[in-house]
Amino acid sequence: MRRHGTHLLLAALIVTMGAAAATADELTESPDGPEHVKTYYTLDQALNEVFEGADRIWSERWIPSDDQQAAMETRLGRRLPAEEVVFHRAERDSRDLGVALELAEKGRFRPITFLVHVGPDQKVAKVLLMVYRESRGDGVKRQRFLKQFRGKSADNRLRLNRDVVAVSGATMSSRGLTAGVKRALILADTRYGVADRP
Repeated sequence: MRRHGTHLLLAALIVTMGAAAATADELTESPDGPEHVKTYYTLDQALNEVFEGADRIWSERWIPSDDQQAAMETRLGRRLPAEEVVFHRAERDSRDLGVALELAEKGRFRPITFLVHVGPDQKVAKVLLMVYRESRGDGVKRQRFLKQFRGKSADNRLRLNRDVVAVSGATMSSRGLTAGVKRALILADTRYGVADRP
């Protein structure tokens, strides 16, 4: 009986670890203890950095249609959580500064929270690591890694160690961030791309 219960517990853990969406607990905890949750930027700080000098910053909420959801999943080659997406936008002197998305993707054990700034040209302008929740692998916070995404668009494949060089000792975190940047680009392109403008 104990063995059967152990198998059920292991199966539940495997399913949980494979879930696409991060839970609230995952976003606040670290497997190594709370001292290993490192916050580099709050959302306000990250937005002020990528939208430096903006006259106005605001948020727009969007729920993809079923067709848009299916098309994005086809482009990404994976399932996406069916949920509302929040785009942060900004202007300076009536000039569009693009959109920024705060997203989370799983690293080795826990989600990594980051911000992707997509410029008006639908290319990555900047990526900032906001919160890291593990004791190792936070080398992905360095701009030496993150600047590889600059200028990338939704049309770029973004394959790890082909298009983006992983950080040594942080392969899973590098993979998670690469997948997250690609997701941000597809979301922005689907919502604000020239062919899909409302």
